[in-house]
Amino acid sequence: MKKYLLFLLFCFPGYLFSQTEMPNTLDGFAEASWGMTFESIREKFLSMATNPESKEKIEILNEKKDVSLLIRRNGILYLYRFYKTPELLKEVRPKREGQPETDPTIDGQTEFRENGILFSVGVTFNLVPSEKIKSKLEAKYGKPRKESIGDDKVSGAAIWELVERRENPPRGGFAVVWREGYKKLPYTRRIDYFSANIRDIIAKDYVDFFSVQETKTLRDLIP
Repeated sequence: MKKYLLFLLFCFPGYLFSQTEMPNTLDGFAEASWGMTFESIREKFLSMATNPESKEKIEILNEKKDVSLLIRRNGILYLYRFYKTPELLKEVRPKREGQPETDPTIDGQTEFRENGILFSVGVTFNLVPSEKIKSKLEAKYGKPRKESIGDDKVSGAAIWELVERRENPPRGGFAVVWREGYKKLPYTRRIDYFSANIRDIIAKDYVDFFSVQETKTLRDLIP
């Protein structure tokens, strides 16, 4: 999780090529909207998995409350990632009384969140030629906003920025297609989707978290 949060905060290094602005926003993944709680998404999948009329095969393979939910759906793995405010931040950001958390919308960026909210979905599947994946996404969202290529000229990633920044907080999200070399050709087995707004919340919490740690350390070192 720590490595993934660092990626969210700083994106990824490499040679970046800007493209045209994206026409759509990414407001969630499939039936789930960004900001939905762990419990609401878990219940949704349990209902779908036990529905005798469903033609889909859905299994909950692993779960960690308010952190992650691993689903196998029709042979493809989906890792739903959730975020809640670190306990340490209670000292500087207590939960506001009388204002319950909303689901699925995010109401403000400063309150303490006790329940895990959906901020990202990782999709893993069998190797597919990267150009086929890229063509599918371009047909839906247009050209990627940024791309990086590794030293091997095969591996790398492409980012689609599907965000409406004229709204506050920004609405939408990002899609990241990862490339890896296989028989000297680019293939993809993983795509990550994540919320732009909650990414910003995590970035702010990340800074505040270490600020509180430093304050506590100094207080304990200097009586």
